[in-house]
Amino acid sequence: LFHRMQSLKFPGGEVTFALQNAEKLVADAARDVGAQEDGAVVRQEIAEFGPVVAMSSTAPRQAIVVAWGLLEHQLNAASDRVAPDKPHGWPQVAANLGAWDKWPTLYPAVLELQALRDYTVGSPRPPSSADAARYVSVAQDLATVVRAWSMPKSGEASGGADE
Repeated sequence: LFHRMQSLKFPGGEVTFALQNAEKLVADAARDVGAQEDGAVVRQEIAEFGPVVAMSSTAPRQAIVVAWGLLEHQLNAASDRVAPDKPHGWPQVAANLGAWDKWPTLYPAVLELQALRDYTVGSPRPPSSADAARYVSVAQDLATVVRAWSMPKSGEASGGADE
């Protein structure tokens, strides 16, 4: 049953495994980033995702895990900019990013991707190549948005500890 499940409701929450919510949130965020960049399309290719895209057809479970790791790296970097000198680790990074004005927009998509990664790791059945490719694509787009939103624009202070 688990491999066909699209959502799971439990006391205090619900998890949807279909990626529609994350895809919509990321697309909306990407449009917002594009608007901030004078209408230019912001889809910086994060080089580390190249091999992961290829991996999604040969090792879909690993592709999902690695894509989450690359996204988590971007979230850690954003956390370092928002709250310098704070510890890493997922619960702390999420708490640090709570001070970031963009976090409420991104957090639901991040949670959905995290839940899908956790489900994939614990499932005895590997995801399909198509599902892995879709996950990697959404993770890459979200990492790109996180990077674009969290990087200081030229002429702005970095917000780092050296100020």
